[in-house]
Amino acid sequence: MSRIWDRLQDIERHQNRSNFTEGVQNNFVPVPERRSSERFWAYEPILVYGHAGADSPFHEGTEALHVNARGGLITLSTAVDPGQILLLINKVNLKEQKCSVLREKSTYLKRTAIIVEFPQPVPDFWDATGY
Repeated sequence: MSRIWDRLQDIERHQNRSNFTEGVQNNFVPVPERRSSERFWAYEPILVYGHAGADSPFHEGTEALHVNARGGLITLSTAVDPGQILLLINKVNLKEQKCSVLREKSTYLKRTAIIVEFPQPVPDFWDATGY
């Protein structure tokens, strides 16, 4: 009897969630884009130089994933903090650019997705010829 009761309660919770989701979807108002330039998927190989902790320099090869003229999303295995300054070197066009870490986005398999921002827009840092 308890399994039947538990199942009925699960169905009722699911129906209540469905009604809530439908109500949210019906009242959805799109938010205008706030980015200063369009983002694109890059998979651009880069070198990252910085300091991990107190005067412990590091360099790491990685790739930029989702980028625009103001910065992008990269992955690192080295821990970094918001506000930290990094030097990026684009391995395709050999351009160098300082950036600051805005925030961590997510961590998966010992790699952390990091959002970085350039001090001012640099539209030609990413090699956009293939996009």
